Amino acid sequence: MAGSALAPPREAINWGPCPQPAAVDYHALCGTLSVPVDSAAPEGPAIDLALLRIPATGKSTGTVVADSEDLTGFGGSQLSFFLGHGANYLSRLPRTHATKDIVVFDPRGLGGSAGLTCPVSGHDPMVSSFPATESAYDRLLVRNAAVFFGCHGATGLASHMGIRDQVRDLDALRSALGQQRLDYLGQVVGGEVGAAYAATYPARTGRVVLDATVDPYRSASTRARDAASAEETAFEHFADWCAQTTLSECALHGQDAGKVLDQVVARADRGGVSDGSTPPRPLTGAEIRIAVGQFLVGYPFAWSSLAGGIAEAANSDGSTLAAIAAMTYSDPDYTASRAQTCADSPAPAGFPQLRRLAQQVEWSAPHTGGVSLAWEAMAGCVGWHATQSPLALPGEVNPTSSILITATTGDPISPYAWSRDVADRLDGSRLITADLDGHGAFDDSTCAAAAIDRYLADGTLPAAGTVCHT
Repeated sequence: MAGSALAPPREAINWGPCPQPAAVDYHALCGTLSVPVDSAAPEGPAIDLALLRIPATGKSTGTVVADSEDLTGFGGSQLSFFLGHGANYLSRLPRTHATKDIVVFDPRGLGGSAGLTCPVSGHDPMVSSFPATESAYDRLLVRNAAVFFGCHGATGLASHMGIRDQVRDLDALRSALGQQRLDYLGQVVGGEVGAAYAATYPARTGRVVLDATVDPYRSASTRARDAASAEETAFEHFADWCAQTTLSECALHGQDAGKVLDQVVARADRGGVSDGSTPPRPLTGAEIRIAVGQFLVGYPFAWSSLAGGIAEAANSDGSTLAAIAAMTYSDPDYTASRAQTCADSPAPAGFPQLRRLAQQVEWSAPHTGGVSLAWEAMAGCVGWHATQSPLALPGEVNPTSSILITATTGDPISPYAWSRDVADRLDGSRLITADLDGHGAFDDSTCAAAAIDRYLADGTLPAAGTVCHT
């Protein structure tokens, strides 16, 4: 893969006014870049990647490509995310914003980039992603098959949405921007793409930052196990915080938070927790747990809301948790992003293997149950018809420039071990450890965000072994 050639982009980027009114706030321009669906068939079907360019506030010295975090955690339209949250994003990059143009793009098949349409939703609360019986496993197979065969878009797109295809898109974008090397800030799945880019095109790698990265060197099953432990640890931190604060801050203060959550999950699985809609629908225990995991992301500002949501659900009102669960499973991007996951790492084959893995994560996460974004992504690939071999990257990589990797120790979605593993594999990389809870150092650590800004703006790396406490 490292030596693979790439045909030049079919056309240059034509920048012009954006259709979204919010783009005016950033003086942004929009454009598209045509790339082949299958890089092995450069004259075959093509798709357009949707792009957004935010100009430097001062004299531009180059371009940084950014793949930011998305609220749902499953990826999605980066353009929509930025236009809704760009002010906060740019406030963490004052030097970079002053001296660099920033280009954001929608990944292939999502948002405005030739979206993959999947009429059958990947989330059905009545189909468990933790099947305990052969018949429940068969229902999961049937559901996943319906999702797979229902998805449609550009010819061949459903089979070419994985990391290796996104890496080639990223390199086509680098070339179209006239950059000899890629300067890049990627978070979570964007970090995974950035790590794979460095492994694929080490000589074209410039100032690359990977924040809270997903580890492309680990299988989907391994990531599900890792995430289960990380989420349970984050919940334990939440329970400790609740015990040490006041009732006005934490509605579960004075109670055993883990025990209350267990009771709420059991009540939900009996049909006793309503989602608050009209007509109401019972929430499942798995939906309760996925909402808990999403709330844990937002340390510290969301933890009071998490406590309130669990307390309400203990009295059968699951509306607060339901809203977060619904955001997690929002389509079209939730279902379409499944094609990205399933292209790179197969799920366990057969009921015994999946059940064994489920028991492992349930054992390691007695309260949160192993219900994580990583598990949902993996379980959605059970029975998925893979058309490519699993992603394989060189075990050790020597990029031309240093890679800056940032992570929090208490990340409930992207375990710290993932960033450490990627740092070990990318020679010359520099790891910043933010000794904090929350998802991602860029968003949760002012110290790490400042280091990211300095590196992207002028290439200044932090000292080796830097640990941030703020």
